[in-house]
Amino acid sequence: MLHKVGFSLLLMVLLSALLAFGATVTLFQASYDNSNVRVVWEVANESGVQNYDLYRKANSEPTFTKLSTLSPSGQARYQYMDADVYRGAAAGAAGTLGGPFTYRLTVRTTAGDQSYTSTLGDTPSAVQRSWGSIKSMFR
Repeated sequence: MLHKVGFSLLLMVLLSALLAFGATVTLFQASYDNSNVRVVWEVANESGVQNYDLYRKANSEPTFTKLSTLSPSGQARYQYMDADVYRGAAAGAAGTLGGPFTYRLTVRTTAGDQSYTSTLGDTPSAVQRSWGSIKSMFR
């Protein structure tokens, strides 16, 4: 009898811990899509999630800028298209943009916040950005 009580107690503690941590983010990545940046994240569990806050920071900027707040909708995959990445970035030395860019996802839960980051390694050249803009006009 004591053995069953111990097992039940252990199971309750593990289940409580799982629920307390809330969201389980399995993927968070940012990638270039022509002249935009596509930010994608996947969630296996949204228990206790209040919202998702997405931020961006250029290498030359001192702090993150909030891009969007999304409410949990029960879908497994979320996406945000950052079309203002180059308009909002501070210009660096010699007229270059402030890349590389870092994106931060903060998952606000009833048990506390969880943050994830994704950094884009290279900044596309002005020619690549312009070509991407031209192609998107004819889609």
